[in-house]
Amino acid sequence: MSSNGRICILQPNLPSKLERWFSRLYRTTGIANNQGYTKATSTFGYVEELLRSVSDPTLKNALIVCENAYKVVKDAFGEGIHSFAQRDYRGMLNAERIAPRVQASCTSIFSTTPPPKQNPLSQINREMRILIAMAIVSGSSIG
Repeated sequence: MSSNGRICILQPNLPSKLERWFSRLYRTTGIANNQGYTKATSTFGYVEELLRSVSDPTLKNALIVCENAYKVVKDAFGEGIHSFAQRDYRGMLNAERIAPRVQASCTSIFSTTPPPKQNPLSQINREMRILIAMAIVSGSSIG
């Protein structure tokens, strides 16, 4: 009996279940971090390519905002991956917590007045938001 009068049921395999759960969460966090870094890096390169070929000043200004944003996101994930490898989960989260706000600047710039005629990053921004959320949520569960 426990101290509150209830019967305790010991589950002998509970530690192994917790270990498997943590292991899956750890792998998910690692994958989300790596995919986030890869996506941010490739998007940063893509934005640089777009900037070389764009003549519309409104779109060019929006892409400069995105270039700056994705550089910060890329660097944040790079630092987060380093902390993750050191098993410094709080450091990983601290590094990556800036990513949602910074990445959102690339999304919101396309809804400013006057908006650019096109948003070449619409789908990429959506995918990046998902990866950032996955990395932070899974990382919060292990940190």
